[in-house]
Amino acid sequence: MKKTATTIRCVPRYGYEGTEVRTIDLDLADSADEHELAEAVGKWFNERGIADAVYDITLDDDGFFTVVNDEAYAAEWGTPLF
Repeated sequence: MKKTATTIRCVPRYGYEGTEVRTIDLDLADSADEHELAEAVGKWFNERGIADAVYDITLDDDGFFTVVNDEAYAAEWGTPLF
């Protein structure tokens, strides 16, 4: 199983003030499915002390992305996508 750095988009659930699309980098297998991605994203946020950040994992034309609860934006994490 080969692991690769995967950049995942994190979008706010509602998009209140102070929220924006951010990205995080994960080490996942090339063949990772939605379940494995959800576990990796959840672990990434838990390791940073941001509980219940993930609302959903979904897919669009650009690939998988994570819907993040707006409350998680009170903490510093990820890289803003401009």
